[in-house]
Amino acid sequence: MDSEGTELSTVARETFEYSIVTWAGRKYEEWVRSWAQPHPRDPRGLVQLPESIYEAFQQRAPGERLNRKQAEALGYPRVPGEQELARVRKELHDALGRCDWDRAHDLDAELRELQTRVAAMRVTALRTHSAVG
Repeated sequence: MDSEGTELSTVARETFEYSIVTWAGRKYEEWVRSWAQPHPRDPRGLVQLPESIYEAFQQRAPGERLNRKQAEALGYPRVPGEQELARVRKELHDALGRCDWDRAHDLDAELRELQTRVAAMRVTALRTHSAVG
């Protein structure tokens, strides 16, 4: 399970790069890449990605690409870290409500770092590819 609380599937890096990314197509390539992470035991040879993305890939018809409806069902345009960001915002709100200033200070710093990281991830993962030529 990852920090987002999702189950992960493990695939060979070659399968990810040459099959899953190809299936995602240019429109969703960076978004799918944003969810992939190196496997902790074999970071060069294996990739982990959410089980839901891998299952959608496995259920595709030959030659079929990821479409808008499928991507939205998988959570597009949500990127990694957004669920954690919502959790920290709620904890900060609760700490302020309790007047727990030390905890609120710590959570504020965490929130700022997460907001920066998630914003950068969104820019990369959701960038549109213009036509070449």
